[in-house]
This record gives sequence, C-alpha cells and structure tokens, in this order.
Amino acid sequence: MNTPTKKELLNQLHRLRHTGFAQKLDQFANAHSFSAPFFFAIASRETNCVNELGDPQNGQFHGVGIVQIDIQHPIARQARDSGSWKTNPDPLIDFGAQLLQDNIAKAKQAFPNFDGQQQLKVAASGYNCGMVNAIAGAQHGDSDKHTTGKNYGRDVMTRMSIFEELIAEEELVN
Repeated sequence: MNTPTKKELLNQLHRLRHTGFAQKLDQFANAHSFSAPFFFAIASRETNCVNELGDPQNGQFHGVGIVQIDIQHPIARQARDSGSWKTNPDPLIDFGAQLLQDNIAKAKQAFPNFDGQQQLKVAASGYNCGMVNAIAGAQHGDSDKHTTGKNYGRDVMTRMSIFEELIAEEELVN
C-alpha cells in the first residue's frame, strides 16, 4: 500500500471533519495520552478514514469501524453483528485508542533508548501485527518485518507527519 499524497490526506482530513470523526478520534487520542494526528494516521492506513466493515475473509468481515478493530475482540464482533459500529462507533474508537496506548507503553518499556517517534512506529506496527511480532521485528532491525506490506509502522508515521503539517497549515490560515 502506497502512502497517499498530501492532497489525498487533505481530503481524508476534510472527510474526518465533515463526518465528526476528527472530533471523536481527537477526543479518544487525548484521553489515552497520544496525539490526534497519530490516530488519524492509523484510521487513514486502515480505512482511508471511512467508518466501514473491512478485511473480508470467507464471507465475513473481520475488521470493524474506522480504526478496524478485529473480530477476535468480542467488542468488534458484537458491534459488527448488531450494526452498532455504524450507529455508536465510540466504544470501538475508544478500544482502538486503548490498544494504541498499551502498545506505546510496551514499546517504551522494550525500547527505552528509542526516541518518541521510533517508539510510536513500533506501537503502530504492533497495531497491525501484534506487539510481540513488532518488538521481535524491531529487535532485528525493523518493527515492520511482520506487518502487512512490511511497511505499516513507517507508513503510519509518514501519514502522521503529513496530517501534522496539514493541521498546522490550517491553523496559519485561521
């Protein structure tokens, strides 16, 4: 998966704002002590910032919502089956934010000498392939060794920096 262009990410940011998901992602990112642009980047990588069912396998969707919580988690399976992922997405977004907060803590613990950006990359990789795999990958040179496309964490970090840039540019205009 190629990182979208700055213009494509601007369109995703506008979509997030138009649908109210920017506020929701921002709220839960802040509640879980990480930046909204990081959460926007996860949503961008997972769904291009669309609240949807994804990852179809054997006739069932395995990813649920804007940050694609996998149905291995009961909250996602229940939200998918009841349709609440559409009508009440907040619990899934909160769950995704909690996963990321936990991943960031594990990345800091495993790699205390990494800077914040490197720790976030490991946490993002872990969101895709699990923290055990992300940490093992990072210990062997790249937390993305086991991620989809072998670039998930790096791609999220690139998207995050573009979202940060877009938000800063908007603030200059306003």
